[in-house]
This record gives sequence, C-alpha cells and structure tokens, in this order.
Amino acid sequence: FYRDKGVDLRTQPLEIALCAQHNNGGLGVDCWWQTNVEGFFAVGEVSATHGVYRPGGSALNAGQVGGTRAARYIAARRAGDAADTDAFLRIAGSRVEETLAMAQTLLGNAAQAGTNGAVGVQTLWNEAAARMSRVGAAIRTAEGIREGLEEVRDRLAAFPRGVRADGPGRLSAAFRLRDMLICQEVYLAAMENYLAHGGGSRGSALYTDPAGTKPYAALPDRFTFTLEDDDREDEVQEVTRTAEGNVFRWREARPIPEDDGFFENVWRTYRENGNVT
Repeated sequence: FYRDKGVDLRTQPLEIALCAQHNNGGLGVDCWWQTNVEGFFAVGEVSATHGVYRPGGSALNAGQVGGTRAARYIAARRAGDAADTDAFLRIAGSRVEETLAMAQTLLGNAAQAGTNGAVGVQTLWNEAAARMSRVGAAIRTAEGIREGLEEVRDRLAAFPRGVRADGPGRLSAAFRLRDMLICQEVYLAAMENYLAHGGGSRGSALYTDPAGTKPYAALPDRFTFTLEDDDREDEVQEVTRTAEGNVFRWREARPIPEDDGFFENVWRTYRENGNVT
C-alpha cells in the first residue's frame, strides 16, 4: 500500500500519532467480572480481561459480555436486601467523614488563595496529564518513570492541603484529580517493578535500552530497545495498593478452560442454574 504511494518502509520511517485508547491491564476480576471486593464488579475496559495483548474490536465485547455475565451472577448470587442506613454508616461512616473533611480543606484553600501555596485543580490536572504523556506513554525510560513516580508521590503527600478547589462546583474535579494521581502512582510503580523484574519492550510499550538496537539508524537514541523475553509471556503482574505501599506479585497466567459447548450440556445447566457456577 505505501509503496504504491511512493513510500518505501524499508528505507523511510513512517510518522504516526499515538493516543491512549484502551487499558491493557486494570482491576483484577474473575470470570463474572467481580473484583476482590465482594459484590463490587468492574465491567469493561477498566478491568484486566485483555492482559498484554488486546484483541481488536474487543472493547464493546468487554462491556456487553461483561455486563451480561455480571448481571446474571448478581441476580443468582447477590440476593437479599441492602444494608439499612445505620448499618451502612457503621461500615462507611469514617470514610464519609474523611471525605467531608477533605472537601472542607479543598474549599478552605480557595479562601486563602495566594497565601498558602495551594495550586488550582485545573493546573494540577494539566500537569498530571502532561506527566504521563512524558514518562508513561508508548516510549518510556527507567529514569523518566522514576522521575514521574517521585513527582506524583509528592503531589499525593501534599493532598489536599496543596490543592485548591475554587468553589463547590470544582470539588468533583478535585476528587477526580486525586483518583488520577493514585492511578498514576500505581501504574508508574508497576512499570518500575516490571523493569526490575527483567521486563523489556513489547507491543504496548517501548522501553529505551542503551544496550539494545534501533530499527532505523536515523531515529533518536530513545528508540533503542530490547524485546521482552518470550519466557515471560505467561507471567501476570499483580499489584495491591496498601497503606504501607504497593505490593507486587507475579503469577502464572490462568489456563484457558476446556470447552464443553455441546448444546445439550449448555442448555441443561442453563435450565438448572442459568450457567452461573
């Protein structure tokens, strides 16, 4: 195709533009899209159902199939009444109080704008977005990942006293910013752990490696890379965020179950339990 247009890909690099479209990885779920928090389901691209390699056209499939399976499981196994208000407050009251106190601090910082060093939400949002494009996008370096990790940890340590919400209407943006910073901290830490585990470049990202090779001599040095070892393809990296920090675990990928899809078998179990096991 390109040769017909006068472009020889063997000698001419092709300029492309990239954007973050999907999540290769995400929240850990079981086959019913339930997370490790009982009763909490993560359906669609937020979950880690794709792994390293995302099959094309699977975004809608993850949402539609995941939503259907979660709904069937909920209908079959999550019966009963919801907790009453008093029971809910006993469980979640302390976190609600923490959230309200954080909101008061964010709004209070706005009242002291210019005197306490707090930065506006939009400024910090733009900074966070630029940071991940710089150090955590398709081309990454170990030094950049460490630098970005230090920056985001500093911002989280200063939250909420270092953040200013200019009015109640900006509170939702401030809390979204906090969620973004937490996600950045986890993802950048996972990248750092991946490299420490011996990981290399693969389809989702190029990790600059001075000891590697460049596909085209005229490219900048940041395109020098080493491909990941094929022996690592069956490994899955998992991270749990705790009060003490991120805890990493590497495990073998779960095998694809044997298919027993004969109509008679599937129909029989569907009539028995809706195929919810």
